[in-house]
Amino acid sequence: MEKENSGKGSYFRYMFFILMLTQILDSYATLFPGVIPSAIAGDFLTGLSTNRQDSIMAFASALVTIGMVFLFFSQYLSDKLGRKKMLGITVGGIAVASLGMFLSTNYVMYMIFVFFLYFFFSSDIWLIYINEEVESNKRAFYSNIVMMVGLVGAIIMVIFRLIFITETDPFWQGMTLFPMVFGFLLCMIIFLTLKEPSKFRLMKESGSFESRSFKEDVKSIFKIENRKPYLFLLLIVFLRGGSSIYLNLFEKYIHNVGTLTQDQVTSIFFLTIFTVLIAYGLNGFLADRIGRKPLLYLWFSLAPVSVIIWVIGAQNTKNAYGIVMCGYAMSHIAFWGSIGIIRLITIETLPTDRRGTGVGFRSLIGAVGGTIGLLSSSVVILSLGLGPTFIIFVMGNLVVIPLAVLFLKETKGVELSEIK
Repeated sequence: MEKENSGKGSYFRYMFFILMLTQILDSYATLFPGVIPSAIAGDFLTGLSTNRQDSIMAFASALVTIGMVFLFFSQYLSDKLGRKKMLGITVGGIAVASLGMFLSTNYVMYMIFVFFLYFFFSSDIWLIYINEEVESNKRAFYSNIVMMVGLVGAIIMVIFRLIFITETDPFWQGMTLFPMVFGFLLCMIIFLTLKEPSKFRLMKESGSFESRSFKEDVKSIFKIENRKPYLFLLLIVFLRGGSSIYLNLFEKYIHNVGTLTQDQVTSIFFLTIFTVLIAYGLNGFLADRIGRKPLLYLWFSLAPVSVIIWVIGAQNTKNAYGIVMCGYAMSHIAFWGSIGIIRLITIETLPTDRRGTGVGFRSLIGAVGGTIGLLSSSVVILSLGLGPTFIIFVMGNLVVIPLAVLFLKETKGVELSEIK
């Protein structure tokens, strides 16, 4: 059974393929709202000064990140209703939210559906699937294979941006077409063909799954053996969320500076996709060898350096393209590399019957950090502008390193079924 699940069974290969398709959709949905803010501002916020536009967009982004609170409930419900049902619901939710964005006629309506999109993207249910199907020494490998294939979603996003976001007539609504159509189709496939992951099925069949109320479920994640490392992991996720404003408004900042054309910005988005393979490759190759924590130190130290490079480099009228390209590529490597490692550590810290709940609570804390960071930054932007604000807030990443050194537990090689 274990041998088959680790990659030789035909169903495993099929399931693995469906999860890769899910990550392709998730990657697209996670990224595409962040590559069209100048087009949205041009449609809905004309007549306002640049700083007022940026402040309003940062404030609105803060409000919609509250939607990520629902990630907690979707992942919590994966423990109650099953992984399969919640995976299908999250994929279908992405499609419905994209349809609403396509039909939006004003900024408030658009942001309401972005808020709804935040309910569902960046869900870790696919990752729970993988980790509950394979042996401990292959978890990082298989997880990062899925994430690497998920970059196809980012490539599709860039192709759509090249088609629909032009200098003269940007049609941002076209960016919603892929998640809308593909999401509805994939949702039906998941409900009709997938099964629950093996470890989850075995636990349900054995009767070891405790029946608890919602309040007891939430309390239970703080009664695990790894309570202290989990609490500090939540703090790290909060700090990371609060420092990530640069991801939401990078495109708007570059548009404000004016040293790059839309085609150049699109090419930067396209080329940096492939540099993310460095992050996934290092995570997949090294995490099962040297451990999770050394890679965590690397990604959180790289983030501030990268942001400083492209914020300052964008002001260079002669070499802005090359400098921004290098700096932004490093930002993406650091961002996606840290996501992968945090996801692994979280799953390897929590017992099976509380894994969905604990992963969801981690998403909730990250969303709260993101909301507070964006709300705070919207005030700072009014006086300092985007660039200096990016640099100030990204420095929060550096606080993570001593916290990880002192309080996180190395989870390499942990057997999931033995976590209590």
